[in-house]
Amino acid sequence: MNRHLPTGLQELDPKAAHLCLGIENFITSELQTSLEDTVLLVALSGGVDSSALLIILTCLAKKNGFCIHAAHFNHQLRPEADAEETHIRQLCSSLNIELTTDSQDIAAYASGHKLGIEEAARLRRYAFLESTRLAVNADWIVTGHHANDLAEDVMMRLIRGTGWPALGGMQGKCNNRKLLRPLLTTPKDDLISFANACSLTWCEDASNIDKQFLRNRVRSQIIPLLCKENPAFLDATTSLWKLAQVDTDHWAEIINQHLQKTDFDSPKLLKEDLSSMSQATRLRVYKAVLNSMGKGQPLQQNLLALDTAWQANVGGKVVQFPGNKIATIRKGTIYFSYQ
Repeated sequence: MNRHLPTGLQELDPKAAHLCLGIENFITSELQTSLEDTVLLVALSGGVDSSALLIILTCLAKKNGFCIHAAHFNHQLRPEADAEETHIRQLCSSLNIELTTDSQDIAAYASGHKLGIEEAARLRRYAFLESTRLAVNADWIVTGHHANDLAEDVMMRLIRGTGWPALGGMQGKCNNRKLLRPLLTTPKDDLISFANACSLTWCEDASNIDKQFLRNRVRSQIIPLLCKENPAFLDATTSLWKLAQVDTDHWAEIINQHLQKTDFDSPKLLKEDLSSMSQATRLRVYKAVLNSMGKGQPLQQNLLALDTAWQANVGGKVVQFPGNKIATIRKGTIYFSYQ
């Protein structure tokens, strides 16, 4: 059980208060998000990350004029799942925070829908969070992803062959999904120190050490090796993330300018427009058009193959993409359609 937990900055020691203020600054400056008069829905797993986040936001709430609601989704995957839900109920009760819960047999759902356990859990969890956000009229869903998670995400994207600037890692703010990740540049060790300073107890998820999942292998094997080679590796990753945000904004503006003339019901890119673009711009414009057509992640080799064919002026050339999408070159114009 937790002893009395802090609910304001004045109840924290200087180091813990400094951490909270740094996260407040990250939200308002880096994520460019005002907290005033908002409602935040905290995705609460019971682990140290989301539990510390709940305390941090509680301590910042009065100062910034926002309200907190919590949500917990029980995946029914481990014997201790119900005990963790009970722990979360007690935590929220001690802080006078309203909690919404739901549960589902994710193993059965995954089997029935032919999905992996991780993917099924993520899909159902975020569907629950979004429905809860709408039900409580929250402005943002707030998750406990931290700097170690960011480093893991960067490594997994590198393994999958993700290009720049997406290689910089997950978004700190996603307007479409109404997601905020306030801890994204905060190392997990700092969160553990904060939790201990607040006499906060939390639950350890045993599935986080299961080596059958790629993320867990990256977490337990690859990241420690990289940190051994470079003790400032987490700082380097957050610096990469910040640079990626700058480049993402830069490219988004350029791509939008080129796409303004595109009819997305029957997308095509004209020869004269393509000729005015650099190769870097063309590749990104191809990807943007293909993404607008629905599911199926465009692969780098396919994008490069399309651009090589276009530069060689190979008339009638057809390049296939995941999701049954195709790009056809005719007289220097590229036509996008479904197979």
